[in-house]
Amino acid sequence: MSAEGDSGAPRGPGEEPGFAVLDWARAVALGIQDTLREMLDEGRRGAREAYDERWKRFDAKARKRRGRD
Repeated sequence: MSAEGDSGAPRGPGEEPGFAVLDWARAVALGIQDTLREMLDEGRRGAREAYDERWKRFDAKARKRRGRD
């Protein structure tokens, strides 16, 4: 394996003509943005499930009290 051969590894800034540092920054920023969106969606889904569960518990308790009167 020679150092001059193409190893198929991703190239960094300055190693490839026309490659800009801004491309790396943009890719990192978009990756972070996607991750944050997924985290927020999961958090919202969890909060919604917890909210619904609490209302179900409340309704179950309230119905039992009303039924005993």
